[in-house]
Amino acid sequence: MTASVSFLPKYLSLMISAGRICRPACVSHQRLRLAHSQPCEEHVAIKEPYVILQHWLEFAQTHVPQCSPHLACMATVDKAGQPVTRLTTIEEVNAAGITFFTSLGSRQAGEICSNPHMSLHFNWPVLRRSVRIAGSARQLTSEQVFSQFRRYPRHVQLSISTGSHSRNHDSMPKHWHKKLYARFREYLGSVFGGSPEEIPMPANWGGFLLKPSLYEFGVATGTGETMERMRFRRCLALPRGKRNQTINADRYDWVYDNYIENK
Repeated sequence: MTASVSFLPKYLSLMISAGRICRPACVSHQRLRLAHSQPCEEHVAIKEPYVILQHWLEFAQTHVPQCSPHLACMATVDKAGQPVTRLTTIEEVNAAGITFFTSLGSRQAGEICSNPHMSLHFNWPVLRRSVRIAGSARQLTSEQVFSQFRRYPRHVQLSISTGSHSRNHDSMPKHWHKKLYARFREYLGSVFGGSPEEIPMPANWGGFLLKPSLYEFGVATGTGETMERMRFRRCLALPRGKRNQTINADRYDWVYDNYIENK
């Protein structure tokens, strides 16, 4: 691993620009030409790393939706201190953090409540991009969870309500008829124009907000033997203007550096 700072301005334009990558047809051949971003876009993205993630997710969702761009590998820590990974769907990315939802009776919810430190990893091989995020998570309020539940399509609400996310998988076969009946009732309502009933949100349905302390964006270069990475780290202790070898010395919440990693 070799540290590098000299190519940072050029690297910023490469990393930040999402909407200016080559035509979608080129993506299928995994040949990406990255164009320079405008100074104003670069300025915004330098200040807020979540903006870069939003751009990358939007581009991936538009051009390679088959890659399930919002699906990330989540890593938590169990009671024995061992890492545990699983795939989870990310619902929202904004200035507050990264939001995801799950059953509060699930293993991942229990591990997060015991140890809030966790990480996410997005990987889009077709785009030759990856993002690693680390931080700590907190549980969302019931009002926030209910608001998101109502935004889900009815078939998703129904799936959640009928226990598809139950922690006790051994008990699920006993309730298959309830799920089937609920779906059949939905179908009859859509055919005969009946007024659909409001689907209740399960009491154990909840959500979490990951507050990132680190963003790491990576782009494979050349034949894919090297990765150019930009790393944003949250640092509230350092005074302004005291960050050596960083551009955003006027910021007091994020500092960043970059490096080239050989595989």
